[in-house]
Amino acid sequence: MLLEDKDRIFTNLYGLHDWRLEEAKKRGAWNGTADFIRMGHEWIIQQVKDSGLRGRGGAGFPTGLKWSFMPKEIGERPHYLIVNADESEPGTCKDREMMRHDPHLFIEGCLIASYAMKAHASYIYIRGEYVDERNNLQAAIDEAYAAGLLGKNAAGSGWDFDLYVSHGAGAYICGEETALLESLEGKKGQPRLKPPFPAGAGL
Repeated sequence: MLLEDKDRIFTNLYGLHDWRLEEAKKRGAWNGTADFIRMGHEWIIQQVKDSGLRGRGGAGFPTGLKWSFMPKEIGERPHYLIVNADESEPGTCKDREMMRHDPHLFIEGCLIASYAMKAHASYIYIRGEYVDERNNLQAAIDEAYAAGLLGKNAAGSGWDFDLYVSHGAGAYICGEETALLESLEGKKGQPRLKPPFPAGAGL
């Protein structure tokens, strides 16, 4: 079943409008973000579960279920959200247009997802060949920091949140989640043995 236009989240995938902050706000970005976050971690995860949202990769894994795997309590190790934007699969261009043309919705989603999983920092690992996408994404992040939407009390939500962009070197294997983590840590990008799984032993 196709989405109706009124239900689309990313409304600028074809780049017909300006991707910068002020125009993104006119299209609904950052609208009520703080109110959404104040509903609480578990409420957000349940909303995502109830929505039926699935990952955009080949497995189609339920997003809310994946989020719920994160430990409920934070011990000695902090939580991090790692966004896999490597997109090395041949012919795969599902993430590229979001980062290039609608980066503020992408960033807002990182904040909400990180809050849901109690992570105060997120790293976006982007494919090395994606130069324009990385530039737009970083410029949008800089705009968000300048506007108080990231950093201390992000978007007026009471949640502190920092967002970083890291780009790979075009290695196909780094699209696999644990190889991506190895690369992000400055090691050779090769898969880890599982278990332990990334939700419990990640970055």
